[in-house]
This record gives sequence, C-alpha cells and structure tokens, in this order.
Amino acid sequence: MNEERDSWPYVHVVGDIIVGKGTTLGPRSIHDYELVYFPEATGTVYEWEGVPHELGYPCFVFTRPGESHRYLFDRERTTRHLFVHFDYGALRGRDERFAGMLQPGFHVVPARYGSLVAGIMQQIIVAAGYQAHHWKRRLSALVAAAMEELAAYAANTPEFASASYPVQISRGIAYIEEHLTEPVTIEQIARQSGWSHEHFTRMFVAAVGISPKRMLLERRINLAEELMMMGGSTVKQIAFQCGFGDEHHFSKIYKRIRGITATEYMDRCKEPVFRYAAIAVDPGRTFANRHILVNPEIK
Repeated sequence: MNEERDSWPYVHVVGDIIVGKGTTLGPRSIHDYELVYFPEATGTVYEWEGVPHELGYPCFVFTRPGESHRYLFDRERTTRHLFVHFDYGALRGRDERFAGMLQPGFHVVPARYGSLVAGIMQQIIVAAGYQAHHWKRRLSALVAAAMEELAAYAANTPEFASASYPVQISRGIAYIEEHLTEPVTIEQIARQSGWSHEHFTRMFVAAVGISPKRMLLERRINLAEELMMMGGSTVKQIAFQCGFGDEHHFSKIYKRIRGITATEYMDRCKEPVFRYAAIAVDPGRTFANRHILVNPEIK
C-alpha cells in the first residue's frame, strides 16, 4: 500500500442491492474489510465461523479479512442492503482506537446505536453514484468517519453505554449530578450502589470508561464552563458554586485539563453569540450552549 492508502480507507467497491428471497451468499472469505448496512429488520442470518447471528432489526455487519462467513437472506421477502468494501492501514496495523472492533466477537451493531453511520452509508452510495469532483476522496473520508463511530460503540464510550449502565452505576451517576455543588466524596457516591468503594470504582471504570472521580470532576468543570459563559461571576465565585471550594485548586485543575486558564476561557466567551446564550443545565446528555475547545493552542 502507498502512503495514501495507509492514512485513509481505500475504497474498493460500494453497492446498494436488493436480493431475492432465500438467496445465499457464501461461505466465503474476503481479502479486505466489509461494512454492510441493513436498513430494515430482516429474517436474514449472518454466519461467522459457523456461528449464526439473526438480523431481526436494522443493523450494521462488519467483516474482517480472512474470516469465513456467509449470508442466508430472508426466505419470505427480498432484502435490501448497502455495503462498502475497503482497506485501511489503521485497521491492518491494529491501531488501538479500533481495538474493540478487532475483537473476534464484534460483528453486528444495532442501527439504533449508529444513526450517523446509517446516514453515512447512504451518502457513500450517493457520492459513488454521482461521482462528482474528488468523489473517491469523499468516499474515503466517509468510511473513515463510519469507522470512528463504530469504534466508539465497540469501545463502550459514554454516549453509547449510558443507556445500558448497571443500575448501581446509574445510581452513582445520578448522585453525582445531584451533588455537583457539594464537597461530595467517592465513598459517598459508592454507597448509593451498595458496593464497596473499591468494587464500585472498578465496575464504574469498566462500564463508563473513566473513574467516578474523573466523571465528578468533568461534570463540575462542565457546570463551571456554563457559568463562565453566562458571565457576571468571578473565577472565585464559580469555583465555590461548582464544589471546588478553593479558587486556586479550580484554576490549577482547569488549566491542566483544558489547556488554558479559566480566565482565558471567560475571555473567549465574551463574544455576543455566547454572552447572550440562554443557559439551561442539562445533565450531560446534550451539549447545547457549550463552547468546546478542541485545539486550545489555535486562537
């Protein structure tokens, strides 16, 4: 592969096919990666290494090179599916961000957890069909975006995992949200679950991907940023309002995590578009009226 193929997905073929009733594809083994999107529930069965997966809901199916598999398409009705075959150096090189996708058991993803990927798959077909200027580059970028989203699902990141947290973890998160402005301890949070501090922390990290201490810190910083965007308060006042208790501790933590000082963040939020935003605190599920810095060194 050349450098271009290594840095971006290299698309081989895409398709949007409606297959007849009872059609079988395989057994086969492919030399590249394949992502298939089934936009509707179907009686189709995907077999991987002899293990059947019933596709009774809109979903994506991801197959890696060299894996023996076949599709037993619905016997009662025709089946539409969109697909893309591609190669990708980051997958071949087992880049750590795709570790979850490269586990043997990762194949079928319910489409309800990947609505963006569904749109991407449809756009891949459109871009390939019209073949406008730089269309091949667009296909590579679209496939890369789909892989990032599926990798986030496979890694159990918070936006995908929050709906399926164990009840003990959910109780801890609810307690965090309710006591952001108080000097709460992890021991107090753990008590809501009925588990020991050590066991709660271990299970929290496994489910959420970060420690309860880090989640408490992130939620407090998010609240502080909402207050800083509103204006009218000093850094000291905001530090106390967000449960830090000490202005210097808050400033040190904020600088370490966000890469700029709280004062610099407040200065950046003085533009009218931010100053007159109507702030309504939403417990971490949406990011309306948030000024999120991605690369702090870029002014």
